[in-house]
Amino acid sequence: MTTETKDVKYKTIEEVCFKAMEAIDVPFKVIDKYGRLANAHGKGNVGEVIEESHFGYKVNSRSEPDFKEIGVELKVTPYVRTKRGIRAKERLVLNIINYEKEYMTTFETSSFWHKNQKLLLMFYEYVKDVARGDLAVHAAQLFTYPETDLKIIRDDWDKIIAKIRAGKAHEISEGDTNYLGACTKGATK
Repeated sequence: MTTETKDVKYKTIEEVCFKAMEAIDVPFKVIDKYGRLANAHGKGNVGEVIEESHFGYKVNSRSEPDFKEIGVELKVTPYVRTKRGIRAKERLVLNIINYEKEYMTTFETSSFWHKNQKLLLMFYEYVKDVARGDLAVHAAQLFTYPETDLKIIRDDWDKIIAKIRAGKAHEISEGDTNYLGACTKGATK
């Protein structure tokens, strides 16, 4: 299978949301045009299937929103059912901190805020022992932060950046913050 993808440009948020709804209840193996499920290892490849095969843009790790023309970042994230109800299967990584540049920004000029002002969240249920290709997105929602939550996120960001500015990035702890958690990404990071 080829992996030649040309970035599709979306002109409106409504267009992106409509496209997201087209993926609801469609198994990932049906959406996957480029064989990502067969070739990739790790948890990120379901999101890559949606990015590349469904929305039609190249997989990237740029510090800008996936749909940069309209300022919307895509996040495809699993949930699990437990005896107590539904919960996130794993943390949702919103941004990678560039310790050499981010300390020079304000919250409003940060790569975090630039990338994550509006999120298109697509949720799928992770079921143990079910092939990823047989799973599907069950809900999609455009998310913007309520003002009360945004204040807490700003405060968390300020605490993280203050430690970086003080030369204490190695001391950042998830216990320092309420919503945001500076964490390593991947087993070897």
